[in-house]
Amino acid sequence: MVKRKVSLIGPSTLMVSLPSRWVKEFGVKKGDEIEITENGSNLLLESQRLKKGEALKINLSGLNANLIYYTIYSAYRGGSEEIELVFDEEKVVNKNTGKKEMVLDLISSAVDNLVGMEIMTQRKNYVQIKEISKVNREEFSNALMRIFITLVNTSGDMADALKSKDKLILERIKKISDKKINKLCDFCARIINKGGVVENNKSPIYYNIISTLEEIGDSLEDLCEIGLKDFGILKEIKKVNELLEVLYRLFCDYNVEKLNELYDLKNGIRDLKVKGELKLSLGKIAFSCSKIIPEAISLQI
Repeated sequence: MVKRKVSLIGPSTLMVSLPSRWVKEFGVKKGDEIEITENGSNLLLESQRLKKGEALKINLSGLNANLIYYTIYSAYRGGSEEIELVFDEEKVVNKNTGKKEMVLDLISSAVDNLVGMEIMTQRKNYVQIKEISKVNREEFSNALMRIFITLVNTSGDMADALKSKDKLILERIKKISDKKINKLCDFCARIINKGGVVENNKSPIYYNIISTLEEIGDSLEDLCEIGLKDFGILKEIKKVNELLEVLYRLFCDYNVEKLNELYDLKNGIRDLKVKGELKLSLGKIAFSCSKIIPEAISLQI
């Protein structure tokens, strides 16, 4: 807790200074507007700016291709506005394929998935990434809703592809949809970590929701893989689509009826009489919805 003495300016104006750490963190400058909300004996001060992201210098030496991706995405999620990457090898192993890949290509591929970031400088063993467009608070709600919509559209497109037995469409969905969902989830996490959620006490709730939606995206990718081997899972995919539509509507317009409907639908998917990989993937989606329900309730309390 920070204490400040109240000073008298002029005949009747009282003034209190802002904590320097908070000012630096949010880049508050002379002339900026600060919103003040009265709450009984408390005053809530809110800057319209987001936190200034720390400039990072990261050594990628010794990391495989997969860990390089994770490292870059973590720095981005954390809110960094400038990331310098250094490395001592031109190629590293991708643990998923067993093949060696160019580090510069890996970094370029990762940056393609970072909203608002671009490679500014690139040399043999060095890459500098910078933020080229600032994020703002208003973007969070829109991006979050786009995640829900993408999940609904993905499951709906999967059902259509299964019905028409179109392997090419299923392959495309498997290749693109999960990347899009991850890109939006990373962007939302970045806004949260930069102080972009007004209700600070709800930031952990939103972070948990985003992580769970990312898990659902992974499960849809798994279902897509199963569908490529068996077009006979159309009925189950339609049920998943119905579940995700209700989940989306619940976050658009929360009410008890939708909450009960979501609970019953996720239990119905959990209890479907299927086996093997399909049972596992459907169980994961049901479990993800079990985790997201209390978070949805918490946002209303």
